Amino acid sequence: MLVAGTSCVDYSNLNNEKQDISANGESGRTFRGMLGWVKNHRPPIVILENVCSAPWDKVVIEFERIGYSARNTRFDTKQYYIPHTRTRGYLIAVNEKKSRIPGKWLELVGKMKRPASSTLDAFLLPSDDPRVSQAREKLVRESFNAGDRRTGRTDWNRCESRHKRARVEEELGNKRPFTSWDESLSRSLHKSYPANSITIRRVLQDAGFRLGGLGARTSGTRLGSYGHLHTPCRS
Repeated sequence: MLVAGTSCVDYSNLNNEKQDISANGESGRTFRGMLGWVKNHRPPIVILENVCSAPWDKVVIEFERIGYSARNTRFDTKQYYIPHTRTRGYLIAVNEKKSRIPGKWLELVGKMKRPASSTLDAFLLPSDDPRVSQAREKLVRESFNAGDRRTGRTDWNRCESRHKRARVEEELGNKRPFTSWDESLSRSLHKSYPANSITIRRVLQDAGFRLGGLGARTSGTRLGSYGHLHTPCRS
């Protein structure tokens, strides 16, 4: 099974210069890299996640062209017992032509809906809490780039800097502690893991997502600690 989320930057509603899936943008390149891996390795099931504004109809067509049956839908977290609204598009594809499984999967997930029993406000600090005021002041201090925000543009470099700073402050350590995978496509296992482990071999094999395959063709694509495909998503 492949569970993947290719880059959404070219589909995001925050992007004033959107590009289609067939373009040479980050979203198009990472999607085609993922699809090429699927075509070569034929996983029995593929599940994709991306922003709702992604060209889902075209994604379905691309999977059908390589012999998969695919369906897509939209889910909102607040409908699944989570007091938070986060709407995203999902697709399931099965390595079989005219399979009824994707439709059954959508039907099954639909039956799992259960509204959250608590509102989001129940998890938030009171508006007069000092920490709320401090956080708002911090946002004001950091909003030196407000001019660009009025144009609808987002400074992704600042987003990445905040992300890295948060990981340091919270002592989260290396982004990929299992494989030490980095942007140069090098990787090495932590010394505590046995080199002959079946799991280890599969991780290294999946890490080839691959040095000569997907990894070499897609900028911005990252491989997670257990072989899952991750890309930065800006919704």
